[in-house]
Amino acid sequence: MTALIALATAIGLALTLLTAAPPATAAADLLSQGRPATSSSTENAATPASAAVDGNPRTRWSSTFSDPQWLGVDLGSTFTISRVELRWEAAYARAFQIQTSDNGTTWTTVYSTTTSTGGLQTLDVNGNGRYVRVHGTQRGTAYGYSLWEFQVYGSGGGTPPGNGIPDPTTASLEAANGPLTTAGYTVPSPSGYGSGTVTYPTAGGPYPGVVLMPGYQGTQQNLQWLAPRLASWGFVVINVGTNTLTDDPGSRGRQITAAGTQLLALGNAPGNPLSGKLNGTLGAVGHSMGGGGVMAALRDDPRFRAGVPTAPYYPNMNFSSVTEPTFFLTCQSDPVAHGNSYAVPWYNSMSQSEKLYIEVPGDHLCPMTDYGNKAKQGKWIVSFLSLWLRADTRFGPFLCGPVRDGDKNDASLVTRWMDTCPF
Repeated sequence: MTALIALATAIGLALTLLTAAPPATAAADLLSQGRPATSSSTENAATPASAAVDGNPRTRWSSTFSDPQWLGVDLGSTFTISRVELRWEAAYARAFQIQTSDNGTTWTTVYSTTTSTGGLQTLDVNGNGRYVRVHGTQRGTAYGYSLWEFQVYGSGGGTPPGNGIPDPTTASLEAANGPLTTAGYTVPSPSGYGSGTVTYPTAGGPYPGVVLMPGYQGTQQNLQWLAPRLASWGFVVINVGTNTLTDDPGSRGRQITAAGTQLLALGNAPGNPLSGKLNGTLGAVGHSMGGGGVMAALRDDPRFRAGVPTAPYYPNMNFSSVTEPTFFLTCQSDPVAHGNSYAVPWYNSMSQSEKLYIEVPGDHLCPMTDYGNKAKQGKWIVSFLSLWLRADTRFGPFLCGPVRDGDKNDASLVTRWMDTCPF
C-alpha cells in the first residue's frame, strides 16, 4: 500500500509539472503608430513618410525611383524590438534590411533578405533601439519603394510612447474613471456636425481619437457617461451634437466622418489644447441611428479602425463589407432596434472582421447615460477600443478567455454573448 501511494504521488507530481503553464511573457506593443517618421525621399506630397505609420491601410509612403532608399520611425525612447510588419504596395523591395539605432546615425541590422516578394510580411526580429528603419537596397519593380504600413512591435522602455497607462484590472476598468487625468475643450467652429465637446488626457500622447454619436432626437447627453471613461484610458474623445435631431443613420455616418476629420485637424494645428494629441487612428461609438452611423463610417471611411454600435438602427442596409473590428452592444427588450433585427444579421454577414456581440437586459435606452450597468459596459468598450485602436493586448483578457467568463456566464448581466475569440 505504501508503495502504491508513493507511486501515485510521483505520477501526480509528474503530471503537474507536465501541465504547468509556461512562464508568462510580456505582450509586444505597437510602438510606431503615430510616431515621427522620416525617409530618404518621397515620390510626391501625397505619399509622405508619416502615411506609413498613421494606422490607415489606404495611405502610403513612396520613394523616388532609385536605389537605395529608407523609411524610419522615432519610437521616442529605447525599446526591445521583437516584430516588424511591412505591408508593401505593388512597388516593393526585393532586397532590404531592418535596422535599429540608439542615435539615428549608427545602425545595426536585425533582419536582412535579398529574395522578398512583397505583400504583407511579418518579421520576427531581435534588437534594441529608439530608431527603426527599413532600408531598401534593390527595388522589386521599376518604381520606387512604397509601404501602406510600417509597424514596429516590442516592449520595455517603460510604456509605449504616448501611453503611460498601467496594467488594467477588473476594478480599475469598472471604475467611473481610468488612470489618466483629463480636461475638456469645446470645438469653436464645428464643421459638418452640430457641436462638439472634446475630453482628452492632459499628459502624454499621441492617442487615438473616438467620435461619440447620439441617436434619434439625441444630444451629447446620450453618451456623456462614456467620454471621461475613454479619455482617462488614453483616447481623445469628441462627443457630438448633431445638425438636426431628426435626420437619418446615413447622415449620422457622414457627421461621424466630419467630426473625425476636424478632430484630426485640431490635433495637427498649433495653438489649441489638442495639438499633438492625436495619432491619426479613429474609432466611433454610437447609439441607435448613431450606431447605424458607426457602421456606415466603418464601411465607408478607412480612417475608422474599430467601432461600437450600441442598439444600432439602420433599416434595409447591408454591412457585409465591413472588415474592421466591431462590438455590437444590444438590449434584450429593445422594441425599436432589437439585435435580431439589425445587429445579429450584420454580425453574421461580416465574415472578414473581428466581432463581439453582447446583449444585456433593458430596453432601447440601455446604453445611454443613466441606464444599464455602466461599470460593465464601460469595461467592455474601453477594453475593445484599447485592443483594436492601440493594439494594447493587456485588455484582451477582459473580452476573451477565463477573465471575462464571470460576465459572460452571468445570466442577470448578459443575455447573449457571441465573439470571434481568440482575437
